[in-house]
Amino acid sequence: MDERELLEAVAAAVKEGSEDISESLCGRGLEVGLEPLEIIMDGLSKGMHEAGELFASGDFFLPELLISAAAMEAGISVLAPSMKHTATGEKETVVIGVVEGDVHEIGKNLVRVMLEADGYRVIDLGYDVEPERFLEQIRSSSATVLALSTMMTTTLPNMRRTVELAHDMEPRPVVILGGAPMSAELATEMGADGFGSNAAEAPELLRCLLGTVPWHVP
Repeated sequence: MDERELLEAVAAAVKEGSEDISESLCGRGLEVGLEPLEIIMDGLSKGMHEAGELFASGDFFLPELLISAAAMEAGISVLAPSMKHTATGEKETVVIGVVEGDVHEIGKNLVRVMLEADGYRVIDLGYDVEPERFLEQIRSSSATVLALSTMMTTTLPNMRRTVELAHDMEPRPVVILGGAPMSAELATEMGADGFGSNAAEAPELLRCLLGTVPWHVP
């Protein structure tokens, strides 16, 4: 099995909801020299995207989608330690979570892994998080970054409200947004400092916003 076939097999394992196979194939990918990010983006994420399309078309039901998500998480658990070995030291603290009313956290979990691998301390509040809880955690942890996610248009008002409250904080955290209904334009209109179209962009986006490197809009 070559590298491309291995990545296709990882995607298939996620789509079919096989945690054991996902774990095994991700481990094999590391052994043959594939980068963890490549396995995530071209294997795990691809398989989860395919499962999501099947769910949207009615060919998958919620239990099957959740099984696929568990297989993806199993693969990430294998890859995450290798990614953390690339970190060059702990950076700022990031508070991350899915806004109130939304329970979709796969994308948020990917962003957390990417940021932790880049050396950030990440406090993950999970899903269905009220605006006030985000602010309380920022104050108690002295976090400098707030990362918000949603996959639903119906929860965009809650995201907007959270951004507004963050703007009133002193000092104000850097705010980044992501999720299927979001765009760079909408994030700017909400008052956010940045937007990421996928999890892989998150570390570079933060490095830009925190003044380390220039950000190149895709």
